[in-house]
Amino acid sequence: MTTLRGQAGFTLIEMLVTTLITMVVFGATLTILEVFQRDNSFQQIRNETQDSARNAIDRLARDLRNVAAPKSIPELPGALEIAKHSSLIFQTISTESGYAWENNASHAIRVRYCLNSSNPSNEVLWRESMRWNTAAAPAVPATSNCPETVSAGGWEANTRLVEHVTNRIGGQSRQMFKYGPGAEPATTEINTIEVNLFIDPNPATRGTNCGANGQESCTETQLTSGVSLRNSNRQPTAFFTAQQLGAERHVVLNASESQDPQGLALTYKWWDNGTLLNTTSQQYETGALVKESSHTFKLEVTDPGGLYSTYEQTLVIK
Repeated sequence: MTTLRGQAGFTLIEMLVTTLITMVVFGATLTILEVFQRDNSFQQIRNETQDSARNAIDRLARDLRNVAAPKSIPELPGALEIAKHSSLIFQTISTESGYAWENNASHAIRVRYCLNSSNPSNEVLWRESMRWNTAAAPAVPATSNCPETVSAGGWEANTRLVEHVTNRIGGQSRQMFKYGPGAEPATTEINTIEVNLFIDPNPATRGTNCGANGQESCTETQLTSGVSLRNSNRQPTAFFTAQQLGAERHVVLNASESQDPQGLALTYKWWDNGTLLNTTSQQYETGALVKESSHTFKLEVTDPGGLYSTYEQTLVIK
């Protein structure tokens, strides 16, 4: 005799419990998948931003290593034209061949790197450039905005290099450019540059102490590089002593204390009361001078790059 099996199936309560468990498991799976996708997307943006920052720093380093120090411009005797904590302007050598350089024999161009901090949680690093075909470089264009509008006779091109920079987030003022030697060297004395970029594609997740000591949640990355200005040409220093030789009333002018920061050979020019003397020696002895007469002697020293400085002093003949 065959026993018939029950045909009752699942109860309504069992179905509801099964459905609820399935929804919970499925929801948890979707949540994990969403977190994974969000983290993966964030890491991709983070990696791309870091790559852009590294490429930008490498490009800046190449430009600086080919720096063309302005020549024969007393007010711009160093390798840099403008050096600020978030903006840097200098002349470098272009490898472009399609431009009609004409009298610009060295193919020098002017480059500006600047940080747009209008949005501290997403600052942008820009590069601007300009070319010219004259022998002398034109004046530095406007620098009040970053970037400036591209215009004829001014900045010809601007390029967005890096986004998600956070040097000034939270009211901080972390310098993008630091100059050496020393803490705050004059522009004419700068021969090293340190670049600091803080990158954070998602600053909303930062912990309250992230910017202070790196504690708590912090997705910020610091990229640092140093550049030595190997083509830097700094202004020489002119100095001389003037000594009268007794009753003969000759004056010995001695410029041996004049110096060049790079140790380059200097050329010398001398003036007596505005009259150029017929000598280019480091030391010069005048002829007999009139007693009680006043003489203002002037010295100009020039290095091989064309940078120069002057010094003068007045002597009353006894």
